Amino acid sequence: MKQFLLFATLAFSTLSFSQALYEEGFEGFAAGDYVSDSPVWITWTSGQEGSAGDAQISDEQAHTGSNSLNIYANSATGGPMDVVLLAGLDEGVYEGAWWMYVPDGNSAYYNVQEDQSPGVGWAFEATFAFTGDMQIVADGATVGSGTFPIATWFEVKHLLDLDNDMVTILIDGTEVGSFAFDSPFGGINFYGMGDGTTVGNYFVDDITLAIPTDIATPAAEVSFNFGPNPATNYINLKGQPNNATLRIHALNGQLVHQQIVNNMNKGQTIELNLDNGVYFLEVVAGNQRTTQRLVISQ
Repeated sequence: MKQFLLFATLAFSTLSFSQALYEEGFEGFAAGDYVSDSPVWITWTSGQEGSAGDAQISDEQAHTGSNSLNIYANSATGGPMDVVLLAGLDEGVYEGAWWMYVPDGNSAYYNVQEDQSPGVGWAFEATFAFTGDMQIVADGATVGSGTFPIATWFEVKHLLDLDNDMVTILIDGTEVGSFAFDSPFGGINFYGMGDGTTVGNYFVDDITLAIPTDIATPAAEVSFNFGPNPATNYINLKGQPNNATLRIHALNGQLVHQQIVNNMNKGQTIELNLDNGVYFLEVVAGNQRTTQRLVISQ
């Protein structure tokens, strides 16, 4: 099985920049692998896994390491390549970012979905034109615009405040839009599309989803690690504090598992009976709470 970089350790010092929930640099794949081999990625249309609708890992470009994800279209009208990175968040404050490379003469596109099921609700979409100009559209209105460097890796960052219904987007640290975001953060759709004039073709690398450090819980107050991840029917949980409450939520927010943990210092095996998919594992001790992603893959 490939080594998917879903962080399973939550032991952070006060020097940490953020508390990582997910990180993917595609180094656990081989060039030519399909990204939907990972349980946190799906194709827009079910049944496209391993077909023209799926996206493949490439060693043609990389921000770090050797690999990245290449999203491209067969024509200027877009498609068929169409994949979604699942998020399933409906509360809290997060930073979601990745690095992007758009070759000279090409363009790029992505959108954010309100639901983990593609096409249920659209939050906003971003288009990167071959001219180096980019635009963000929500509900048919332009809510942001800016520029990006052509044929150079650049960072796309989202500051998501789901508690106060706001999102701010930055390109290489420069704000290009800040607007109302009054829906859940279901997932990111990387579609083989561009500006409608040139063929969409771009690379994505070093994706992160994290809780900013100013709201993350310091290690001195709560820290734990667990594994395996992906898991099948159990995980081993160990850390501080010794006594805590463990909760596991599905992506739609449903509580699917809860129990008191009394021996976390020594390590405790947690038996699970969950369907394949992505979950959020939460450890609560007093007024401290830490959340991490858990993947079940039978």
